Amino acid sequence: MERKQGIIGAVLVVLTCLASVGVGAPAAADATGPSGPRRLTLRVVGPHGQAVAGAKIGTGLNVFENSQGHPPQTIRMWLRGGHRRWPFVSDGTGRVVLADEHAAHRQFYVLYEPRGWVGYVAVDEAPATGEVQVSLEPACHVQGWLGSSEFEQLGLTLLETVAFVYDSQRRLIMYFVSERGRCEFLLPSGTYWLEMEGSGPHGMTTRRLEREFTIAPGQAALDLGAVDLPATRLASLLGKPAPELEGVKAWLGGGEVSLGDVRGRPVVLTFWGSWCEPGIRTMRTLMDLYDEFEPMGVVFVAVHDTTIQTTDKLQEKLIELRTQAWQGRGPPFALALDTGEKSGALHAAYGVRQWPTTVLIGRDGKLAGQFSPQGGLRPQLQEMLRLSSATGK
Repeated sequence: MERKQGIIGAVLVVLTCLASVGVGAPAAADATGPSGPRRLTLRVVGPHGQAVAGAKIGTGLNVFENSQGHPPQTIRMWLRGGHRRWPFVSDGTGRVVLADEHAAHRQFYVLYEPRGWVGYVAVDEAPATGEVQVSLEPACHVQGWLGSSEFEQLGLTLLETVAFVYDSQRRLIMYFVSERGRCEFLLPSGTYWLEMEGSGPHGMTTRRLEREFTIAPGQAALDLGAVDLPATRLASLLGKPAPELEGVKAWLGGGEVSLGDVRGRPVVLTFWGSWCEPGIRTMRTLMDLYDEFEPMGVVFVAVHDTTIQTTDKLQEKLIELRTQAWQGRGPPFALALDTGEKSGALHAAYGVRQWPTTVLIGRDGKLAGQFSPQGGLRPQLQEMLRLSSATGK
């Protein structure tokens, strides 16, 4: 991923499956009930119980600070499944009526800018009355700074950071994307989880750190301080010889691949799991890229993690995916089944902690970067092949 894709591009375009925690937004409930389309009324009240008109309501809040081509401090409030800027505003009675798919949502963030009031509510089931009250309170101004001393030691620049805020049940509320290494949130009292990550050139990222924090009732500000994000093992490999494809239990498809044997050819190496929906989609994209670039000498390899233990089980899963997800096609390139502790020895050698992860290895056998098959991989391959053609190497 290049600079303008950054971390948040990976989050929004190709959602990844994390090794540490499952943090994806829960699927919305069915928008229809036994008696027809659902309706849900939100009633927004102020600190003294008064109705609040003009409050902005959504299921989440995004803030972009000089990032992704957005102007400074672009704020976007949205409902999952249909991104729209500030989708709902309370009326004169403080109410908003949600219908159909919007009524299926179960968590809401509310901001009343004129007074600096905020509120958040999550409900497991719609109440019998069909009305949910959201109580606002003066916002606590939460802020912090993100950096990476290990990135600096590696000679890498931290181009972009992102901080995610979840409620105590790990439901995503908001995130803040910045090119200045900053995060800032307006939150009501409560307990939250914060996850932070940074990205640099060539798709390199820091490790994702998390911490819990609590805002007391009436608390006006909270300083998270400076957070030092450690570099990933993959970042430490940038520009160095890529680890050999060792520790593999078995090979399928095109047979065993050795980086030493294919030296002089670009290699696209993808780590995936058949349990991970983004990984399944990525494998289908890789098949198209294979058709385009394999005739030009590019080698493609996919490594499955240890959630599948035998080649027979992997073959069964490939047959299933060929029918259900890959339009009748199977991977035309070499597949490796990893072995060893946790996700596998090869995963550990490259420091893979999320799926899918796709890295590009240059003709010189050195790690050139991490790139999304749905985004930056194609132009990187085109540039690598163009340079090779121009230099005759």
